[in-house]
Amino acid sequence: MAAIDSSDVIKSEQPIEDDGKITQLPKSAQEVYSLLCANGALKSREIGSFTALSNRTIRYALKILVDDLLVRRVPDLHDLRSHYYAVN
Repeated sequence: MAAIDSSDVIKSEQPIEDDGKITQLPKSAQEVYSLLCANGALKSREIGSFTALSNRTIRYALKILVDDLLVRRVPDLHDLRSHYYAVN
């Protein structure tokens, strides 16, 4: 059985209709969400290189987005200690 490459699993998707949900999020979560919509799946470390947000702020924004089911965590199959974050 062939190993699944994470690049096969992660696809850049169009953002879902948010019904105003995105505009009610904190600005950091809005920035992270728009970055993920534009660039596809990213690791939190990569999000930090694209933005001026601190690591703690990025983790907080990702937690909000995951809890609101706007973003999903996808394991990195090459390094199971880290995850990609992708728009649902």
